[in-house]
Amino acid sequence: GKRHTLVWVIVGFVLATLVGRQKLSSIHRYICNRANWLYEITQTQKIKPISRAHLPRFLNGLDWSALNELIERCFGIKIDCTQSKKWIAIDGKALRGTLDAGDKQNIVLAIDHHTREVVAQARQSGDKSSEIPVVRELLKDSGLEKQKVSLDAHHFNPITTAQIHQANGIYLTQVKENQAIFLKQCKSLPIQSKPLAETISHEKAHGRVTTRRAQLFSLDSLSLDSRWQSSGLSALIVMERETVEVAKQKTTFDTSYYVSNSAIESSSIQALTEELAGAIRFHWGVESNNWIRDVTFNEDHIKTKAGNQAQIMALLR
Repeated sequence: GKRHTLVWVIVGFVLATLVGRQKLSSIHRYICNRANWLYEITQTQKIKPISRAHLPRFLNGLDWSALNELIERCFGIKIDCTQSKKWIAIDGKALRGTLDAGDKQNIVLAIDHHTREVVAQARQSGDKSSEIPVVRELLKDSGLEKQKVSLDAHHFNPITTAQIHQANGIYLTQVKENQAIFLKQCKSLPIQSKPLAETISHEKAHGRVTTRRAQLFSLDSLSLDSRWQSSGLSALIVMERETVEVAKQKTTFDTSYYVSNSAIESSSIQALTEELAGAIRFHWGVESNNWIRDVTFNEDHIKTKAGNQAQIMALLR
């Protein structure tokens, strides 16, 4: 019959996570062992600590949107839209610890390319295709549609690209088989015309030497379907990667295609090529953050019974 203070439980949960307690039982033991200290720093009334059985039900009962708004207000990284645009990577991450196999929970993260700070996040339930409308809403609500945004291939569709272009933002997204006709056109363009500019970079890490060659092409010569008219498609980046595994002396080649609505100006073609090639590379900063969540916070192996509980715990992490 006790009413546990929300501040006390959230502070206890976050501090337990920061010192390496990840599983719910371990977090609960931390809260109980430091109950008096937690009451002191939160200036809340001393009562018997929340039980292990009630803690997951308590977390599952929280309002995700209200908690996210509170976190944004107190700790959020705000993007100043009056300054020059920043590159932001957007990607979803599956929360694999939900025990109900049919209840697929994901969190969508927007991360600064260079600082790797999370600037916005949203919850998403369902399969991968359900992420598309969630990202559109996140772009609108956070104002990121006015920034420079890098996206995965399944977000390359006329509605999402038009939304960013109409808001005077810049997008960069990969083209894959989900847009088969457009991909075929992208593959034919380097055969029919010469690149406007190119840049080559080399990187040695983890026993591999990677050479990246990025070529910039204009999309003006392509006859695009009418549904792309509002997307402002203008630039194609063809990224060729050659990777040599030093120990095995094994070489692999890979070619990827990326499109953007960035304006191609004769005075800054080389700078644009280098910028887009760098944005392609830095987009994987999202994956680095996902690795931290999985390895440092052990997120995928933390079992939760309810979808909202998994989302609340992921939000607090």
